[in-house]
Amino acid sequence: MNLNNGRASRISLMLCLAITLSACGGSPAPQGEPSASSPTALAPASPTRAPSTATPWSVPQEPAAATSTPTLTARPLPPASPPAPAGSRCEGLAGQLEVQVLVGPAEAVGLEPVAVGSVPFAVTSSAVPYLVQGQGPIAYEATLAEEWGTYAVTLDLQTTVQGECSGEAGSEQLDLVLEMSGDQLVVVDAEGFHGEYPWAGTQTRDLTFPLSEGATAQGEGWAVVLHLGSS
Repeated sequence: MNLNNGRASRISLMLCLAITLSACGGSPAPQGEPSASSPTALAPASPTRAPSTATPWSVPQEPAAATSTPTLTARPLPPASPPAPAGSRCEGLAGQLEVQVLVGPAEAVGLEPVAVGSVPFAVTSSAVPYLVQGQGPIAYEATLAEEWGTYAVTLDLQTTVQGECSGEAGSEQLDLVLEMSGDQLVVVDAEGFHGEYPWAGTQTRDLTFPLSEGATAQGEGWAVVLHLGSS
């Protein structure tokens, strides 16, 4: 009876141990060796981050705004302006006319045959047409003295000139009218004879000169020479 009780006690103890182990999840695995039935627990991988290049004094940069490239449209160039015309030499022009007049009665007796005078002129307007005006005297006096007596000739003329200066730059010319008005007197004294032979009148001459120093216009008994610049 006691043996049976003792055997029953051992059996009960072994059942308790078996129940206890079953409740605890089985026999513990030896330390240092992973259990074949238990998977190895892995720590969750931390997300990968790019290394920061910011420095303590860096200022966050805003993303550049998208810009659109303007479209260039070819446009024709405006026509070139014509060159400014060269200034006319007529503007502000001044000069003089050297007037030579043949004195017939003086030439007849061998006296100096030519009376010479100067007629200053100037342009009087500042725009086209460039008007020209001028005036001056011509005076002449000569005497022939012989044994038989004397032969004297005097000539006094008042000359005026008017017209215009015109033409393209570099080809300007003067178109003038020269007028000579006055009187002439011949006096003869010979062996008690006294004679006076007067003349008075007006003569005109149409003159055209290129705008060139020394240009000359002439006809029977007269000649006119152009001199440029103030006298």
